[in-house]
Amino acid sequence: MLVAITENQERFVIDSTIPHTTLKRLREERQFYCPQCGEKLQLKIGTVKMPHFAHISISHCESYFSEGETIQHLQGKEQLFQLFRYLQIPVLLEPYIAELNQRPDLLINLNGYQYAIEFQCSPIKHQRFLERNSGYNQKNIQPIWIALTPVQKIKENGLQKITLPHQLQQFITSEKKAKYLMTYNPNTKQFLYISNLIHLKGISYLSKISPLPLLKQKFPFYIPRPFTEKEFSNVLNAYHNFINQFLKSRVLFSRKGVNDLFLRSVYELRIDLYQFPIFLGIPICGNEAFHVCAIEWQTELMYFIHLLGIKVHAINQKVIIDFLRWSKRACTSEAIQVVNRYVELLKDLSVEDMMSTVKEEQLEELLYRQFLATRGKY
Repeated sequence: MLVAITENQERFVIDSTIPHTTLKRLREERQFYCPQCGEKLQLKIGTVKMPHFAHISISHCESYFSEGETIQHLQGKEQLFQLFRYLQIPVLLEPYIAELNQRPDLLINLNGYQYAIEFQCSPIKHQRFLERNSGYNQKNIQPIWIALTPVQKIKENGLQKITLPHQLQQFITSEKKAKYLMTYNPNTKQFLYISNLIHLKGISYLSKISPLPLLKQKFPFYIPRPFTEKEFSNVLNAYHNFINQFLKSRVLFSRKGVNDLFLRSVYELRIDLYQFPIFLGIPICGNEAFHVCAIEWQTELMYFIHLLGIKVHAINQKVIIDFLRWSKRACTSEAIQVVNRYVELLKDLSVEDMMSTVKEEQLEELLYRQFLATRGKY
């Protein structure tokens, strides 16, 4: 922790601009106490980890709030604190909100609104994540979570296939149609936007990567720009390449034989594995609800209505729910919404069955409109 209360009940904040010699002198002259539990703190001044306060003995308070702070967490929240001071925005570092028994890393007051900034470097259970957000919302405080930039190799910018563990996915922000993850790296002092997410399968996504140096950030934080039409064409090419590779491995490594619903659907619909109709395997917003590649459940859906003897225009919510149960997929509201979104797209393309044809330009235009996000600033 970087904040303590002195014996005179004054709030003391460790600032990276304070020389170590000054901190060492203060350590000898002053007493520091925890703002939450009131226990005595020690001021640690080392050569590896940045100066910080810590409880002298093992404390429930420290384990509850600090979550075993790493040097990255200490550096990151101090750098973010300095950013808001640079932007001349009222900010408090590690304020204790007694009514909620919560301590955000930063609390922003701007134009009558409050924002809790959480720089998350360690894993947090989803239930705990929801509880903290619920607490902030009760006090009309908007929570903003910034994850530590993942250690996996990420290109500096541009389109990239990326894996996002569920721990990171819970920090994804939605701004109208825009879904993105904002991370921060204290070592490089830059934000990294992982935006324009298109689900591939499992925890794999296609994403646009955009770096932003710390002192070029503003508040409210920048919202990433959507793909341009040219970028989106490149995205679709990359997506189709992934689908082609997926189909090859899907056929080679399937061990279920006739029990494999996808392969049975392909066989019964008499689809050439190397010449799938372009309206199968379409990237759909929210496809992550299925955890599988879109071409699987979309092909299975066409086989399902083939068995029912109906056309696409006859698909309604009951048919969608029956399909999800038949294919043994979770019948969640998110899954229903994704299937409905796909069906509406097929209707816009005038697709009725497997014999329908679609112009590639028309499909690309409709897909671009689907993924087109609100105009961002970065």
